[in-house]
Amino acid sequence: MFEHLPQAIVSLSAASNIAKSMLELRDFTQINSKVIELQREIISAQDKVLSSQREQDLLIAKIQELEKECTRLKDWSVEKEDYLLKEIASGVFAYIEKNYEGSLQSANKLCANCFEQRTKSILQYESLGKLLMCPRCSSMIAGIKYLNV
Repeated sequence: MFEHLPQAIVSLSAASNIAKSMLELRDFTQINSKVIELQREIISAQDKVLSSQREQDLLIAKIQELEKECTRLKDWSVEKEDYLLKEIASGVFAYIEKNYEGSLQSANKLCANCFEQRTKSILQYESLGKLLMCPRCSSMIAGIKYLNV
């Protein structure tokens, strides 16, 4: 991250040495030459510092992105504890709220596929209530005959 800083320090040190040597000069041509050399070293140091700042800005953005992802994952881990995977029909599974009381037919059922991908997607009835479909991943469950659980 700070790989450019030592180079910038070397450039500034060289600039300092050039400035010191300029004090001893009396010839305008030599002074002008040293001024140009001094400007080159200062520009080089500025470039290195700016490169370091850009790298730091990229790292800060990446850290903020990772912190947001961490928060999202923590929130999901808490929320997913409110649901249980239940067999709603023979060989058909969906996530249902732990505290739900009532028939499975009227319960909100979350698509197991989407739930495992950390997304809540409520299965919707299609075709006069004979077909459950996930609006997100398009999973379909036909001919549901609910278990008495």
